[in-house]
Amino acid sequence: MMEVEEMFTYVKMKNFMSFKEVMFDFRNGSKGAKKFISVYGENGSGKSNFVISIDLLRKSIDSFQMVMETEKIMSAVKERELPQEFLEMLLNNTNIQKYRENCRMIECSDSTTIEYGFQVNGHEGYYIMTFGERFLHEKLYYFTGKQRGVLYEIDYTGDKQNIEFSNKLFKNKKAEVEIRDEISKYWGKHTLLSIFKKERDEKNEEYIEDNYLMYVYDIIDMLRDTTIHCKRTPSSGSEINAGKPTNILRNLREGKVKKDDENLLEQSERIIRDFFTQAYADIKDVYYERQREDEVLMYKLYVKKMIGGQVRTIPFSRESAGTQHILEIIRSLLGAFCGVTVVYDEIDNGIHDLLLKNVLESMIEDITGQLIITTHNTYMLETVDIKSVYLINVDYLGNKEVKCLDKYPRIQGTNNPRIMYLKGLFGGVPIVDLLDYDGILEELDVEEGD
Repeated sequence: MMEVEEMFTYVKMKNFMSFKEVMFDFRNGSKGAKKFISVYGENGSGKSNFVISIDLLRKSIDSFQMVMETEKIMSAVKERELPQEFLEMLLNNTNIQKYRENCRMIECSDSTTIEYGFQVNGHEGYYIMTFGERFLHEKLYYFTGKQRGVLYEIDYTGDKQNIEFSNKLFKNKKAEVEIRDEISKYWGKHTLLSIFKKERDEKNEEYIEDNYLMYVYDIIDMLRDTTIHCKRTPSSGSEINAGKPTNILRNLREGKVKKDDENLLEQSERIIRDFFTQAYADIKDVYYERQREDEVLMYKLYVKKMIGGQVRTIPFSRESAGTQHILEIIRSLLGAFCGVTVVYDEIDNGIHDLLLKNVLESMIEDITGQLIITTHNTYMLETVDIKSVYLINVDYLGNKEVKCLDKYPRIQGTNNPRIMYLKGLFGGVPIVDLLDYDGILEELDVEEGD
């Protein structure tokens, strides 16, 4: 496994969706960032909105690619008629301007600001983006080669436009002039990070190394590798934005790999077998059936399962939806074992609480990157380190505060954090009066009488 390389240290938001002003602080003193983070809160508290803040950063660096995808969609529309709702969903997910707009706090004229703290290869830094109808301010503070400093800052919030570069950002004046020209054409609709990514996508690696400080690409690479499972985006009902670490199979259920990559198959098989045979009493073995065709290896996952007193072999595709969902989670979480960041929204959706608890507990010690989840699973509170648990609390004015569980003085060694949480001692749980069903039924009777 790789050493820790890429992690978020904090996320600070202002006027972002349902957050007026809030900070998620994942720093762990001199140890850097925490490897495992679980975010709790009542429904509607903003757990998914936090995940969307990470997704927005990821999408912002891919904004040029998103423009190309939009053009492809519009071209396809000319050839065939698509339902309006489907068309709007596609366009909203490929349009960075629309996506960014939906991330703004509703009925708020002030600009939105997000600050992301991060740690890459042992170096800490932060990235700030401010936007309204367009990007207004962008700043990257990170390692410059010998020390940390501001790599660049672009500020269009005042009457005068201001662009400042570190004297180490460019290796020659020609490269700086070219980037300034790109900024004049694209910045506002796109960020400078996305412009740097566009440069690397369009030009060879030798050119990039000869002209730019390579540390500016650290955060781009971090976000490229980050896996984000976001159940709800501001513009659509469902989204999965998943990175694909190169040392993990793209599909754990079935597919094909080159013969030279058979080691990936064997590694995945071992991980899946170890987990399922330990987590399920009736599963005795899990394995890949292989077929060789020229230089390609076809594979399909099977399970040996005790059914009716006999071990029977069945395709994994015939397992329950919950069991298959576990496989999807394992595929996603494997990235956290490879030194990258995994962000998973509502990870407990459709899975028994105790099973998910066992899944995560068995994996936490092997995380070399970072795993951030949102969840309602309270059983984990009995066993995970309270320094890994964060609660989103909402007051009667709709203001929100995020606190790590270790900041609550009531927790002592003999207390059970799960019971304390369920009693509402930390907040972050729905506390409502009993519904007046008699009143509701009376209203229905009145309507029927009308």
